[in-house]
Amino acid sequence: MKINIINNNHTTYHIVHSVNSTEAERYACMELQKYLYLSTNTLIPVFSDKCMKRSKEIIIGSARDSKVSLELAGMSKEAFIIKEKDEEIYITGNSPRGILYGVYKFLEEFINFRCFTKDCEKYDSIDNLSIDKDFSLIQDFTFEYREVYFTDAFNGDFAAKNMLNSNLADLSNKHGNKVKWYNFHHSFSDLINPKDYFDAHPEYFSLINGKRIKEHTELCLSNKDVFNLCLDKLRAWIINNPECDIFSVAQDEWMGHFIKMACECENCKKIDEENNSQSGSIITFVNKLAESLQDEFPNKLIHTFAYQYSRRTPTKVVPHKNIIVRLCNIECSWSKSIEESASLNPNGRDGMFLNDLVNWSKISNHLYIWDYAVNFRNYLLPFPNFRSMAKNINLYKKYNVKGLLMQGNFSYGGKGYFDELKSYVIARLMRDDTEPLDVLIKDFCDNYYGKESSKYVIDYLNMWEDEIYNKTLWLYDDADSLLFTDELIDKGLKLLNAAFNETDNYIYKERIEKLILGMEYAYLVRLENSENKNKLVDKFYEKVKKHHITELFERTSLEYSISIMKNSRYAKDRPNWYSLYYIMK
Repeated sequence: MKINIINNNHTTYHIVHSVNSTEAERYACMELQKYLYLSTNTLIPVFSDKCMKRSKEIIIGSARDSKVSLELAGMSKEAFIIKEKDEEIYITGNSPRGILYGVYKFLEEFINFRCFTKDCEKYDSIDNLSIDKDFSLIQDFTFEYREVYFTDAFNGDFAAKNMLNSNLADLSNKHGNKVKWYNFHHSFSDLINPKDYFDAHPEYFSLINGKRIKEHTELCLSNKDVFNLCLDKLRAWIINNPECDIFSVAQDEWMGHFIKMACECENCKKIDEENNSQSGSIITFVNKLAESLQDEFPNKLIHTFAYQYSRRTPTKVVPHKNIIVRLCNIECSWSKSIEESASLNPNGRDGMFLNDLVNWSKISNHLYIWDYAVNFRNYLLPFPNFRSMAKNINLYKKYNVKGLLMQGNFSYGGKGYFDELKSYVIARLMRDDTEPLDVLIKDFCDNYYGKESSKYVIDYLNMWEDEIYNKTLWLYDDADSLLFTDELIDKGLKLLNAAFNETDNYIYKERIEKLILGMEYAYLVRLENSENKNKLVDKFYEKVKKHHITELFERTSLEYSISIMKNSRYAKDRPNWYSLYYIMK
């Protein structure tokens, strides 16, 4: 049996929120009203439960003293429910953010709403809206923290509509806020900076080969004064930033693949040797901080890394219940999923990472992952990891990972390889959507590039996905990688040009032109240096600026990158390079 909410563009329903509702609950009501009006050309009135009931209602949150949220007992604060009961529709959740998510899920279910990017959405045009009698949908989330670390995903409306609670997204009160971090990643030098302390107290910092190190150093984690200074600083951070949920106490990043950093003093070394890993001293240290603060701040979490030298699981110490351990897979390859690569080479990089993932999952209450989805050295080069990425996200769920960050191009201008599509697909996969990857991709491409052009764009994407499977894909590949050949680049250009020529829509053409820039970049940097090449690079530069792209290489000025394109084949040699190390918070 169907319950009619809108019938032939007419409704008797009202949308109602509590007189004591939050800003996010009221915003949820207005979003529901807006999109139902756009879809059905029928306006459903919104009011608070201070008003007397006049007809059947769509009840948001705790309006009319609804008890429906009791069905979410024991679930996360973002869990929500959509329920039909006695011809009333209830949409509620365990928090204002959960309630807003419930409204967006209702729109997805009943008007086929999708938010692909901040400026590309879809919904069906319908005359009738109905719901099954006794309909009930409950959703919770595998990942308690969901961060798409791409410029295109920082927009607050996009993030909320795709149920991202990202620290870096512009999520405000109306969105139900977010999982808020005080400091986001490497932080030892924020706690005790060697510039301020080393000259007077070299014993606070790493002992390497018998010598205390000021440059590229970490903290001496067995030093009692270091602990007390960090405890005082951490307590001040928490007190002064009550809106923040997570505070980072984590190793710094000094090219850890190549040099020693962790302290090797007698006491630190003893802890690490007992734990068969240099993570031993780190977990021991952050555990002491968590134990010291747990009574005062029971709901605050402390974040640390399992990264590079600290990636291996300690064999003795176990992370405190309020510790987030964030495991990073920067050493892996992205041409295949982690499990596929590990099965082929158990002792290879992916095999070792999988072993670490399994071991951390056994001992961590809050295991998070920092994953990657872009070529940082050449943002515009194809980085075909859609298939491996989808499989890896399922792998993380399998091993009880609680938080996931997927890092891409986070520069102001964005626009790496399929950044918009990746942002959407990752968001959907993080929130436990069951739609197959190819369905998500087709739905996006049909709407973002136009149905006529979409088939060529998808062929282009699949060409690179097919090609990479038996090759390697790293985060810092250059255009002389075995993946890139003149033949493939030529084929890619032809496919994208066909997509461009297939549509007369100006917006679709602009979006396809951005994709073409990736192939133009690959073509240009593979050319021998010449005066003619320089002229072509100048024309390319104008197109890049037209599309407001601000970085071609991670944290590098655009002008410098263009000069490298002219003077270095494959853009490999980058003399006098300097990093624009802006801080993301």
